[in-house]
Amino acid sequence: MKTVSSIKLVNPNDPLYNNLKVGQGGNRNPIPRHVQNLKTSISECNLLKYRPIIVWKDRKKYEIADGQNRYKACTELGIPFYIQEIEGKPDRRMLSILNSNQRNWGLGDFARFWASKHGTQKVYGRYLTYHKENKVTHGILITIYAGETKRKGRNISFKNGLLKESPMILKHVEDRLYKLRQLEYAAFNPALLRTTLRKQQFQSAMLTAFNTPGFDFTRFLKNVYNTRHCFNKLAKAVDMEKEIYRIESL
Repeated sequence: MKTVSSIKLVNPNDPLYNNLKVGQGGNRNPIPRHVQNLKTSISECNLLKYRPIIVWKDRKKYEIADGQNRYKACTELGIPFYIQEIEGKPDRRMLSILNSNQRNWGLGDFARFWASKHGTQKVYGRYLTYHKENKVTHGILITIYAGETKRKGRNISFKNGLLKESPMILKHVEDRLYKLRQLEYAAFNPALLRTTLRKQQFQSAMLTAFNTPGFDFTRFLKNVYNTRHCFNKLAKAVDMEKEIYRIESL
């Protein structure tokens, strides 16, 4: 990424102040809660000079490559901000790298970003559909795609647009998601809380059980329906695994 200008201060009376293009070129639209958090942080300690908004020139207008939330926060507060211009339109990988360094870009943001790009649109679009239709976290869904039971650094390749799919992978994903959906109304003594069903530790423990040779899921479902369990009280995946195997063995 080559810069073509030094860091420039943009004041509210500058014609450029309200004329930066936001949410174009595959970049995110500002997220209201992030903007509000930034407004609070800026009001308490203004460090904008050290985090200029990265822009590039699109014909006669400047477009934001990185910093759309900071830009929105500043314009709502009516305070100056800093910009730095880069040479040419950033490609999709550069945008991904820029945003991967921002703590407020979640896995869902990366999924939507790659779902809007040619070449990754189909894979990430299908991923988003699975996520929307199932009560799983992004971390767990990425883990399922990888055929794993626990998160093992798969997020980096996911963020870089490298999510893989094949008929075998999709068959595995759909099998695991179907089994997780069956748990929603499986227990009544007590019922599994929504927070438990969505808890990453619980989902990870179930994935471990699914991958364990000899684990009888049908038997587990029958037993958990008739047996008192303590999943709602547990916090650690390892304890949930023990409870799964205890119930399955009854």
